[in-house]
Amino acid sequence: MTFRPILNAVLRSSLCPLCNLSKVPPTATTLKGFSFMSSTCPPLTQRVIILSPFKVMWCALALLTEEELSCLRRAGRAASQALKSVIYKVHEGMPLIEVCEQVERYIKSTGCEPAFPCNVSINYVAAHYTSFVGDKSIIPPRSLVKIDVGAHVNGFIADVASTIALSEEYEPLVRAAERALETAINSIRPGVRMSTLGSLIETTIKSLGFKPIRNLSGHMLKQYTLHGEKSVPNVAVNSRFSMEAYEVYAIEPFVTNGLGVVVDSPEVYIFRYLSPKKAKKADREVLATIWHRFKGLPFCDRWVRDLIPQETLSKLLELSRTGSLYGYHVLVEKGRGLVAQAEHTIIVLEDGVEVTTSF
Repeated sequence: MTFRPILNAVLRSSLCPLCNLSKVPPTATTLKGFSFMSSTCPPLTQRVIILSPFKVMWCALALLTEEELSCLRRAGRAASQALKSVIYKVHEGMPLIEVCEQVERYIKSTGCEPAFPCNVSINYVAAHYTSFVGDKSIIPPRSLVKIDVGAHVNGFIADVASTIALSEEYEPLVRAAERALETAINSIRPGVRMSTLGSLIETTIKSLGFKPIRNLSGHMLKQYTLHGEKSVPNVAVNSRFSMEAYEVYAIEPFVTNGLGVVVDSPEVYIFRYLSPKKAKKADREVLATIWHRFKGLPFCDRWVRDLIPQETLSKLLELSRTGSLYGYHVLVEKGRGLVAQAEHTIIVLEDGVEVTTSF
């Protein structure tokens, strides 16, 4: 016997079956993360039920507490202001490592932590480039510069990005990314399907004469998890997923005048903890410290030089080859087309959205 239809009906309902009030939280005992409701219920976010073959118990689960909302908003302010602090300073000849370190210092100065190494991606590079120890790269003349910034408070993440055109001829690409982002955000509400958002983003970008990058997408944000189980496509796709109230997402259209596809380059500068199972005994203490510092969030060699003083990047690459770390390949546009990006973090509310990274 299946109880899924009953569960779905309850999740769609806006009324508490006990007190007949909308959006009700529990006021009684908690069991395994669920709290059973009494007949006097002040407002809350979403109801769920626990089902067994013998009985149905109604309960409510707060998807975001006030403390969690506060963390998300603090992270959003830090990330957006860090981006703003550097975006108007970007110029030809500026070292990429200077951009990365300035952004990361700013985030820390607010009492937050970087959620991932600052990405600075130039021209046909779409994502995942951060400066490594000793990086001598500089911003080239007449380039298209994408800066992607993340901050977190207790693992609650904000992710924001913008593109700077150092040549007027690239400004239409930037405007297309920004227009697609605005269109998507204006269409978000509880229940909106990911396929609908993907179609809107694709239509907007194509109407302006460019292509969306079809194998890059926005993503759900969860505590210490940069990419949750749901993604927000940048093209029309068949998706069974939809957005629900109090979920958090990074919406990020990528626009190109190339083929509309990214591929892995050989370069890897950003890593994420996976598992110590296959690591050498001598490496397990380092991995334990990496987990303690970053949990499931990405990091780079610049952040762990105290743990691995010599040949830091080489050691991280070795750990990624053994499966202890995940390495993010730098992503490049397959046809070497120029790429622009625009991104904001949003919280889905019951009557719309809150953009935590607006500036």
